[in-house]
Amino acid sequence: MKSRNPILLAYDYIEEGLCILSLVIMTVMNFANILSRYVLHSSISFTEEITITGFVWCSMIGAAVAYKRGAHMNMSFIQDRFSKKNQVWFVLFATICSVVFLAILIYYGFDMVNKQIMLNSKTPSLQMPTPVQSLSIPIGAILMLLRALEYGIKTCIEYRKEGEAK
Repeated sequence: MKSRNPILLAYDYIEEGLCILSLVIMTVMNFANILSRYVLHSSISFTEEITITGFVWCSMIGAAVAYKRGAHMNMSFIQDRFSKKNQVWFVLFATICSVVFLAILIYYGFDMVNKQIMLNSKTPSLQMPTPVQSLSIPIGAILMLLRALEYGIKTCIEYRKEGEAK
């Protein structure tokens, strides 16, 4: 089995580590808020903002991890009916569609962040700049784009080799 490039391996660990970290922070914040409600009969207002921010970041980074693992939606029902040699075209089509969608998401994501910066938009409880939350969209889309390209190229090469071997 071919070993992975150390840079890609570090990238894998950072990506998954950030998802785990955000899940831990969200869990701790929600648990603290629940304890506060039942013990002190008072809610901790800022935990909701931290949880939402963590959830949005975790969702976007998690989608990139899904691309890495090939767990994104595709038309495998149709694709699996063809030979590996012809499945390359389905993978190529799915990769192109993903790249176009993610490029649009990156563009409009940065546009939204730019507008929030110009408006000096802040969250209600913590007065945290809303671009901290919103940056998850274009940055997550960039991570997904890298993973979509990585998966598409790797899968096309594998299917091509398997198709030529037959």
